[in-house]
Amino acid sequence: MASYYEALPIFRAAMDCAVRVDAAVQRFPKGHKYTLGSQMRAACAEILLLVARGNRRAERARWLPVLCDRIEELKLLCQLGKEVKAFDSFNRYGAVVEQVVALARQAEAWRRSQGSIAARPEPAPPARGGRP
Repeated sequence: MASYYEALPIFRAAMDCAVRVDAAVQRFPKGHKYTLGSQMRAACAEILLLVARGNRRAERARWLPVLCDRIEELKLLCQLGKEVKAFDSFNRYGAVVEQVVALARQAEAWRRSQGSIAARPEPAPPARGGRP
């Protein structure tokens, strides 16, 4: 029996991201596989759980900000993986980050649609030197 959250596009995106991260981590060198790789896998698993929790109406305001934060953490872990050369190729890193960024966009859109983000004012344009 399918769960109520499995039909969500964000759940499918999170699952695809978790599968891609797992495949990339399997190719990490041993030193990174069990440290950085395990953190990345745990982040993906937590993101899936947070999507399921966030799908419950009564819990959305509580879990959607946490979901967005956890996705940001996963992006940082991916960037760290690139810097320490854990990924076996730049293309693999690019594919993982592309999927994480797409997931982050979906999560932020979901969060905004729920009204859990106050309208942010537009940033002021940078001041120019000289006279007006």
